[in-house]
Amino acid sequence: MLVFLFFSILLLAPVLQGFWSFWTQFMFEAACLFTGGLWLFKQAFSAGLPRALLEKKNLPLLGAAFFSLLGALLSPVRSLVLADWWSFFFGLFIFVMAGFLSAGQRRTTDWALRLAAWLMAALSMYQAFVLKSAEISASLTNPNALALFALMLIPLTLLWRDFYLLVTLIIVLVWTQSMAALLAALAAAGVYAADTMQKNDFRKNWPLFAVLAVVAALALWSLEPRSVFDRLLWWRSALKMFADAPLLGFGQGAFAWLYPAYHLPTAAGLSSVYVHNYFIEFLAENGALASACWFWAVFSRLKAATGLKRYAVIAALVHSLADFGLAVPANLFIFCYILSEPQGIGIGDATQYLNLPPQQECRTTGQPQRKMTIAVLALAVLVLAQGLGIFFKQLRLERLYDSALSAYSAGDYAGAAGTLEVASTAEPRNPLIARLQGAAWLAAGLEKQDSVLLFRAAAALERSLLLNPYNSGAYRDLEYIYALVGAANLKADLLQRKKGFFKW
Repeated sequence: MLVFLFFSILLLAPVLQGFWSFWTQFMFEAACLFTGGLWLFKQAFSAGLPRALLEKKNLPLLGAAFFSLLGALLSPVRSLVLADWWSFFFGLFIFVMAGFLSAGQRRTTDWALRLAAWLMAALSMYQAFVLKSAEISASLTNPNALALFALMLIPLTLLWRDFYLLVTLIIVLVWTQSMAALLAALAAAGVYAADTMQKNDFRKNWPLFAVLAVVAALALWSLEPRSVFDRLLWWRSALKMFADAPLLGFGQGAFAWLYPAYHLPTAAGLSSVYVHNYFIEFLAENGALASACWFWAVFSRLKAATGLKRYAVIAALVHSLADFGLAVPANLFIFCYILSEPQGIGIGDATQYLNLPPQQECRTTGQPQRKMTIAVLALAVLVLAQGLGIFFKQLRLERLYDSALSAYSAGDYAGAAGTLEVASTAEPRNPLIARLQGAAWLAAGLEKQDSVLLFRAAAALERSLLLNPYNSGAYRDLEYIYALVGAANLKADLLQRKKGFFKW
């Protein structure tokens, strides 16, 4: 069961990252969590829980999950960030569960990564040679995310002795034109050289260090000033976010929604939904408590890591200093899988399980075993039914929202607002629905010169601000409506409220 679980995750997550919707990804992650939970439940009633589950080195992961969830639940944009927290929690789940794979099982699950790498390479070639695309990203967010994927797998190809895949991934890495990936590769190579130098004379290694230093200097020299400047602005905005909620943050993924409130729009500036520094982004979104736990877990495992996988992790972390690759769920899952190995223990030795002395065997047979099986199946059916209910509800909401968006784009503003009213009744805490409904009523009111429709728009927009007080577009539209209808007091109150959230 565990091998099938990880084979599915490692093969499907990167390949489907750019194709599935959030709720499809949610159901995939929920199914994997459900399968892993069944495996743990089975172990608890047979051999006992694996000892590694309660080891001290897993406590930081528990702390990261708890504090990041608390931050998301207390966030002013709670309904928008819980989905991203779910993906982070799934990464932590992989981190822990992959440690229970035996060496033989891990060799099997590594095949899933190899297949995924070949499929990603094939998609890259299709984009390069068939679509003639200027940006090669395979099925990931952008070329930089693909660069991180290749960086993490290149050292593994040496372990697998798959030199064809090694060459292919290097070509893919070059296609991405990621300067952050180049610097990360140089940093990993430098650490590798330093580790080797400890065993040999420095005289034999200094030429390598010199070459690495020259290449790194040339890479830094070739950086575009505009790119560096934009990153500094994003980092500053994220640090302002952190200053407003230093302990718990605003929730995983909150930067995309809060960024307009911490950055003055300029004609020359470039907006972003990522900070382009994973460490600052995680700190701003999840706060100091979750960050301390998460980075403690990561760097303590890195310290214990050995072999070429150590350099894959180093490359990923250095790359994350200037980019957001680990914020992409598929990359995070692979990173957690690679880093989990130092904690791993096999599952074949009964002495590695809690609750049973080494010589004791499980004798859960007969009627008790049947009752336990029935109970597990009943629980599984209930959880599955609940999950399917959530999935189909959200699928219906997505269809309603897409239908309303199509109607709005076609100029059927009243039809769009009516469709969104149905969606709002089903999910009243979604600010995106209220925001689009306000825009639809505003467009309809302006088209028909109808003040009643304008006040409907104002009501919807005010509701959207209750759910997301950082939406600059909603403030802009409300300010326009209140000025148009002569509601000076309402406009003044709106601007005063806006000052409490917007920091520029």
